[in-house]
Amino acid sequence: MILCNTTRYSTAAVKCTTQAALLTISLLLLSSCGEQQAEKAAPPPGVLVQAVSQKEISDSVKFLGRTTAINDVSVRARVQGYLLERNFEEGGDISKGDLLFKIDPESYEAALAAAKGSVAEYQAALVRAEKDLVRYKELGKKAFASQQDVDKAESDKLQAAAQLQSAKARVEEAEIDLEHTSIKSPINGRIGRAIVSVGNLVDASTGELARVVELNPIYATFNVSEKVMLNIQQNKKVKQKGGPRKFEVKLELPNGSIYEHPGVIDFSDNTVNRRTGAIVVRARFDNPDELLVPGINVLMLLSMEEKEDVLVVPQASVQEDQAGKFVLLVDQDNKVEIRQVKLGRQYAGDWIVKDGLQPGDKVITEGVQKVRAGMEVAPKQAVSPFANEQGSKQGIAQGNTDEQQPAKESNKVDGKEREGKEQKSQPQESESQE
Repeated sequence: MILCNTTRYSTAAVKCTTQAALLTISLLLLSSCGEQQAEKAAPPPGVLVQAVSQKEISDSVKFLGRTTAINDVSVRARVQGYLLERNFEEGGDISKGDLLFKIDPESYEAALAAAKGSVAEYQAALVRAEKDLVRYKELGKKAFASQQDVDKAESDKLQAAAQLQSAKARVEEAEIDLEHTSIKSPINGRIGRAIVSVGNLVDASTGELARVVELNPIYATFNVSEKVMLNIQQNKKVKQKGGPRKFEVKLELPNGSIYEHPGVIDFSDNTVNRRTGAIVVRARFDNPDELLVPGINVLMLLSMEEKEDVLVVPQASVQEDQAGKFVLLVDQDNKVEIRQVKLGRQYAGDWIVKDGLQPGDKVITEGVQKVRAGMEVAPKQAVSPFANEQGSKQGIAQGNTDEQQPAKESNKVDGKEREGKEQKSQPQESESQE
């Protein structure tokens, strides 16, 4: 009896275990089928694409530079004296010969008068020496004067002439010193602030009194690497369209604007700096409005006047691995394709393509992380940022109207509920009155 019960229980356990295993297998099969159906039903991922375009560009390079004045003059005193006048407005425009400072001239006027008196004195001495020489020569002929007396008279005449010449030189020196008491501008330009004020004692050791710079035209100097300099020199010798290639020089100002007047390279140094490996180059720019002043940090834009057609792709579409740079393309069947490319330099946010792509090829610019080669995708044309801004504005406007409509509908619903509540409350009030 006990054996029969044991056999019955074991048979029931085996049946339960078998049923559980079959149930588990069926659930796994159902889940795998569901996943396959979900994979088949999933739509292809969306990506943004942009067509490879052809642009007309010119070879250009940028250099950091600084503006410098063609003439930069430090105004200094050349004679000693007290500063009596300052005859200019600080920061104003001045002309060549304008009086800037006046030094006390009294002592120099007195020195000039004394020098002129010495000239008169030595001139009289020379006249007397000449007459004595004539007299001694006549006496010598008659044997009334010795030859020694004649020689001494000649010596006195020469000495008087030399003293007169020295006196005249001292007069010229005194006139120059007196003239230097009036400090004048040597050039046309703009003057800065007065470093020394009126009333101070100044001389040649005082240093700079003010500074005058000429602003039109103006220089811009920059350093060019030896590699770029060699390329420029070689390009000058390349014949194109019947003549050498010409360069266009422009300035980009610190506020990002381009200076309206083009420049001309008028100087390049004859040696390369051994520490920096660069050579100093200078360009001259017209500055009629005196917009530019010395010391401005600028960007020099050096470009070829002739333009060329090149293929460009956005920087966002270019990737790199061990094999080099590549892009992901979308073919006519919307399948992803990997394409190795050979690129040149960057230009205005794009890469210049030398080999590997054709005009019209669609490269993926956004969504490259979620695709792989051979996968089917849903491409969309990338739009410009301006278009995106317009679209976002339109979307915001539509969103506002959509938000307003549900609000109106909710107000209508609330109104209906209120009417229903009022109708229900009216019978209750009548019942209470009764």
